[in-house]
Amino acid sequence: MTKLHNEQVNHKRKCNEKDYCDVLIVGGGPAGSACARQLVRAGYDVVILDRAEFPRSKTCGGWITPQIVEELEISLEEYGSQYELQPIEGFRTGLVGDDSTVDTCYERTVSYGIRRIEFDNYLLQRSGARLHLGESVDSFERQAEGWLINGRYRATLLIGAGGNFCPVARHFNQESKDPEHIVRAQETEFLMSCEQAEKCRVQSNRPELYFFPDLQGYAWCFRKHDYLNV
Repeated sequence: MTKLHNEQVNHKRKCNEKDYCDVLIVGGGPAGSACARQLVRAGYDVVILDRAEFPRSKTCGGWITPQIVEELEISLEEYGSQYELQPIEGFRTGLVGDDSTVDTCYERTVSYGIRRIEFDNYLLQRSGARLHLGESVDSFERQAEGWLINGRYRATLLIGAGGNFCPVARHFNQESKDPEHIVRAQETEFLMSCEQAEKCRVQSNRPELYFFPDLQGYAWCFRKHDYLNV
């Protein structure tokens, strides 16, 4: 990496500091933020480019495992003091159209419920990268000394972390995706009223998962204290 870093330093002298970076990451979700944090720690100047403004909603049930907590070096005490953090100690599962359910309980916390609108922004803000939000990738081209993105940003390395429809991934993989293999989902997450919370039968520490008999889809009901995600 030393040779690469020397090249980056020499290139930076030729470019406007504001528009140059060692690494440009497209996508500010957990993957992009985690990647940026490690690169910044290693001494690289990193820019994250995302078309969304953060905090932003994300279609997701919203839970993470202890392995993720460890890998991302998240302090549960610190995080839980600011944001929603619901310990999960079991699951209720069943089939759509069948009244019977199975309760699986553990004697320990096996996952944590989070709200993606909070979690993703938390990771992004602590990444240490320079953030350019609310800007989509309209163009990028390979040049002798790296990449030119949107005719403005210059970077030695370009990383695509924009998920299933990442423009970087689409550029390097021109084959059209099979629509049968694209996951479609609808989700809502809301703060229940006192009356709704009292009547809600979903237990906070035990999310409910319901599968279709053909296993072509599933649904969930996930309560995080007084937030309900369906």
